[in-house]
Amino acid sequence: MRTWLSILATLALLCAIGAAQARQIVRVGAYSFPPYVTIDAAGEAQIELVELLNRHQDRYEFRIVTTSPSRRYYDFSRNAFDVMFYENRDWGWQRYPVEVSPVYLTGGEQYVALQRPGRTQRYFDDFSGKRMLGMRGYHYGFASFNSDPEFLRRKFGMIGTTNNEATLRLLLDGKGDVAVVTSAYLSQYLAANPELRSRLMISDRLDQEYRHTILVRSDFEPNAAELAALLRELEKSGVLRPLWQKYGSPGRSDPDKLTRPKP
Repeated sequence: MRTWLSILATLALLCAIGAAQARQIVRVGAYSFPPYVTIDAAGEAQIELVELLNRHQDRYEFRIVTTSPSRRYYDFSRNAFDVMFYENRDWGWQRYPVEVSPVYLTGGEQYVALQRPGRTQRYFDDFSGKRMLGMRGYHYGFASFNSDPEFLRRKFGMIGTTNNEATLRLLLDGKGDVAVVTSAYLSQYLAANPELRSRLMISDRLDQEYRHTILVRSDFEPNAAELAALLRELEKSGVLRPLWQKYGSPGRSDPDKLTRPKP
């Protein structure tokens, strides 16, 4: 009898410990946004920042839910996920119930064209009559952040792609005149393909300056303030610096000192 009581007591203790150690699941929406968010050949998304957060604490388990740039609003509305990293409320989220963290990372997007005799930076001053290339579902400064594909096609001859590499490949093949590419990705792409640098002219100015924040469903736990606190802890521990350097960004910035380039 004592043996069975001892076994039951042990099982009860193990269950209590397991319950105490169970992490709350936090579903993180993710779409292809290299180099910040990558999608592998199997369609699985990877966010290095999420991996760092899971290793740093044991209260929450961040699980990635794959979506797409255009579908992310629908998936959010049907509660497929509750949190998004590397987002901005100006990217179509104004009418959704979300909280926003302070800016934790900056970056940007640049215009890219083919080198041609006599072509200068003034080529990027006016996009009239030029065929634009970019990612479907993205919000671009030159279009006043209107991501409607029909509007972009009609006004800018926009050809939408599913990744930055495809955008640059279309440009190199002469299928468009100006590509808009994430600066951090462009740096990595040219480092891996240095022979292409001489063929491309890269704009000195940005299409937009990224002000990356965390978007969190209103009344969700953890809220935006708690997630921002976790990022500060990561920053103080020194593990974020290598990641930010990889993206070519200094990391957290004062959002009041950032200005958005004019469309």
